[in-house]
Amino acid sequence: MTGEKYMTIGELFLRAVKSGCICSVFYHGLMLVTGQAVTVQQALVFTVVFIGLYFLWLVLVSKRK
Repeated sequence: MTGEKYMTIGELFLRAVKSGCICSVFYHGLMLVTGQAVTVQQALVFTVVFIGLYFLWLVLVSKRK
């Protein structure tokens, strides 16, 4: 090992949650600015799916190293 710090599963999940919330706010904010209707259910589903997929990607990439 060269002294690299690997993130734990909890840290990866926290990173996915933060990124998912930020992306959801920007995405749905842009939709609202352009005049499209956004429901709370759409925002929640988008956020949960984004978090799940991004977390899976982070775990797979971190295990590859």
